[in-house]
Amino acid sequence: MTVYVALLRGVNVGGNNKLPMKDWRESLAALGLCNPRTYIQSGNAVFESDRAAESLPDLITADIGARFGFTSVCHVLSLEQVRAARQACLYVPEGEDGHKQVHLMFIKGGIKTYDPDGLAALATQGERFHMGEGVFYLYTPQGFGKSVVAEKLPRFLKAELTARNLRTVDALIELAHG
Repeated sequence: MTVYVALLRGVNVGGNNKLPMKDWRESLAALGLCNPRTYIQSGNAVFESDRAAESLPDLITADIGARFGFTSVCHVLSLEQVRAARQACLYVPEGEDGHKQVHLMFIKGGIKTYDPDGLAALATQGERFHMGEGVFYLYTPQGFGKSVVAEKLPRFLKAELTARNLRTVDALIELAHG
């Protein structure tokens, strides 16, 4: 069986798209996905399956719509893809809250447009970024919420993204190892 990581975008944010993780684990199990585990309330799950990776996002999205009454973009990656994305990260967080400085933005379905020069013109206060294999990496030493690059990113990178900070990525890898 392959170990997968599912990442939902926009759940349990500001009281919208409420998805209790216990209920989501139960729904993943009801879909025949084995040993589902979740991490925090923002739509992160790890499970095993023999199904083809390509079929899983639509299956999970449809189930969330039917059971919970909303749709969310669902990224499904193999544990190996997540591990490779983490290993390819060039940025090393600094300090106690360093994990909040580094974000991996997983890309689903390819990139429509990307203007790295436009983004570079916005980078201030030590912000850095680079494009990897299916992942956009962003280093924001002042924090994601204060980052102009993060705020303006949709203008310069048109793609279906979901972001996770370094702590979450590391926790999902650890959770997969049980």
